[in-house]
Amino acid sequence: MATTTVAPVAVRREPWSSVKVPALVSAGLFVLSLLVGLVAAGKVYASPFADDGVSARFFADHPTAIQWMALCQFGSAIALVVATAAIGARLRTLVPGFPAQASLAVAGGVVAAALLAMNTLVQWALSHPSVTADPATRRGLHYLFFGLGGFGHVAALGLLVGGVALVSLRTGVLPRWFTLVSLVISVLAVLSPLTMVGESLTALIPLGRFPTLVWLVAIGFLLPKARPQT
Repeated sequence: MATTTVAPVAVRREPWSSVKVPALVSAGLFVLSLLVGLVAAGKVYASPFADDGVSARFFADHPTAIQWMALCQFGSAIALVVATAAIGARLRTLVPGFPAQASLAVAGGVVAAALLAMNTLVQWALSHPSVTADPATRRGLHYLFFGLGGFGHVAALGLLVGGVALVSLRTGVLPRWFTLVSLVISVLAVLSPLTMVGESLTALIPLGRFPTLVWLVAIGFLLPKARPQT
């Protein structure tokens, strides 16, 4: 009796982790930290370039709100590491021929998460009256807090966005319009450290930060799980 052998069908499986969930958690916790600041303190933070008395009152009057903001942003940083690892795994599965660009994206995401986490530790320190009572200590930590969580974090996020955009530019793994928007966001974010030489350029920080938050959520939905079988 003749038997028929059916050839196995190759199935390209999804990478080990979802991008969507950690991306949503990271962006959501960061937005939550801003809402905590607005509700409890009336603003997100005091600028280190403003009058020192304003920042002194901010840290002295809202220690609990500052601690909760720091906690939410620390959680956001942890989720960002997971999202970055998932994005790297997805890129290596979808387009294995572009390891340099994928590595750039992963490095940018990990550095961004590390800088944000260090920022939250400084932020937590600034919530203690024993630290902020000394004007020189408070001023120095305030600048460090601003640099780590401001242009440092945003510039590293720009590398994450740019690395993914460069892969997509060569492979078309993402919609072309989204790839071009990603490149613009990446440039704005990477330019944010110009704040170090010009206080008037601080606008580059929100111009890089908030689009990257939207991008992080969008990439979770737009980055395909597998390449179409041919």
